[in-house]
Amino acid sequence: MGESNLATDSSFNKELEPGVISNEMLTKAILEQGHKGEAGRLAQLSQLHLETVTVIRLEFQNILKIDHLWVMKNLEVLSLSFNKIDKIENLSRLPKLKELNLSFNYIEKIENLNNLEHLRILSLYGNRIKCVENIDKLERLVILSVGRNNITTLNGLERLRFLKDLRSLNLSENPIAQDSTKPLRLYLATLLPQLKYYEYILIRPAERDAGKEKFQRELIDILEHERIEIIERTNAAKERDDEIRLSKSFVEHLNSHQLFESLFLGDPEGAALLSIGAEAVDLKNDYRNEAYSFTQNIYKMGLEQQDKRQAEIELYSRCIQDERKKAQLMGQTIINNFLVSYKNLYKLAKDIVSGLKGRDLNSKTYNAETEKLLDDLNLCKSGFNSLFEDTWHTLMGIEMQLFERTEEGNSTFENTIKEMTNEFIEMAQGQFVLLREAEINFSDALVDTVQQFVTFKAASGQADQLPEALKESLDDKDVISNMAAGMRDQHMQQIDAREDKLITRSRSWVKELCDDLQNSEIKRNRAKVLEITYFLDQHRQSFMTALDEVASKLEV
Repeated sequence: MGESNLATDSSFNKELEPGVISNEMLTKAILEQGHKGEAGRLAQLSQLHLETVTVIRLEFQNILKIDHLWVMKNLEVLSLSFNKIDKIENLSRLPKLKELNLSFNYIEKIENLNNLEHLRILSLYGNRIKCVENIDKLERLVILSVGRNNITTLNGLERLRFLKDLRSLNLSENPIAQDSTKPLRLYLATLLPQLKYYEYILIRPAERDAGKEKFQRELIDILEHERIEIIERTNAAKERDDEIRLSKSFVEHLNSHQLFESLFLGDPEGAALLSIGAEAVDLKNDYRNEAYSFTQNIYKMGLEQQDKRQAEIELYSRCIQDERKKAQLMGQTIINNFLVSYKNLYKLAKDIVSGLKGRDLNSKTYNAETEKLLDDLNLCKSGFNSLFEDTWHTLMGIEMQLFERTEEGNSTFENTIKEMTNEFIEMAQGQFVLLREAEINFSDALVDTVQQFVTFKAASGQADQLPEALKESLDDKDVISNMAAGMRDQHMQQIDAREDKLITRSRSWVKELCDDLQNSEIKRNRAKVLEITYFLDQHRQSFMTALDEVASKLEV
């Protein structure tokens, strides 16, 4: 009896040991939640690639910390419910996550979720959360459950108004849900016009009307406070969209004065030279206007060339799709003809085999009828082999022709897209040359202006009024030239870096595009070859199975 209790206690203690997410835990969970029986055994024998897994549940594992999930970069559904997690963390490298369940843990704060842009379902039911916060960036969220927590304040709930896709919310069993003077259901019905279900029950129009009447003052205050933020969010979203659009054209941060303004950041020598006042500032403004015209030219050329490249890509894609459709129709015709002939031969073979049943096939001589049936069977088998070979060669020929045409098309397309990209690069380089010339002209003019300013101040007895950084030039005339050279070198480095970035990214894009096309075609071709081989082998196997009984008797 004592032994039995000891074993039970040992098992119990082992179960309560704190869990740590590891490769072993992930692999075990995937196998347990995946295939069963023979399929499961085969899955265990084959190598399991964690990066391909899209769904995993690690429940009742006594996990203390969210960690080591970065290996599952394609994860879409994650459940860590019924554990001992006290902090939301280390989820930023799961960008494809759509559903996250952290119910029944020890979490006290909603945090570190902003990178989960595709999250649609979030459950934090049964934790220790004190307020709703840090989820207003999850703009695709549809279902949110934060019931059975320690939420004591309505503050933060107004942030849910920014979740335009939010349709279902649960805040039951929280302290704020117990306040009868402020019925939470009515408050949320008026606060969140996009919400359809609260505590999984449909919100009715009468409840929204009652909420508006009861919480009219609160709603007015919330609307007033969020108006400015809505404008800011709209502008920020536009900037993000513009940056993505311009990034595809390789001209991001060239649509305004960004490059010019970056030249003078962290430039103490330039700041010292410009400190003489209006004349230097006028020179800088002239340079600014010149630089703007050059970057505008690059920006406009980038958008124009991107449109041309995109049109070329779409044209080529249509041509490739047309070629594939032609090959597919030809292949379907060949397969349909094969199936018709196959069915006739298969039926004939079955009939012959049926006619041979009960006959003595082990003797050295056969009667005339048996002899004829065996001859017919050989002809049938020979006919099938010819059909099989002809069909295989024809289908493979169609596929090989498609592959060769696609390879040739890819090569032509690659040359075209390279020429287009090189044309854009050359045009952009021309503008960068002009920008460098403008920098040199600005630098030279600034040196002359600053030297005249210093000379005038010295001659008029106002040397003490010189900016501190320029006083050295009274004793050393090379100081101003050296400062201008330092400024110019720094500016040139930044201009060169931006030009290099445009060139590198343009050429990398071409390489990646063409490599993807080639790899995609190789992958498609291999899959098609396997498909053809599998299809024909399956039919050959079926046909030969019908002849196995006769063949085995003839071999005896």
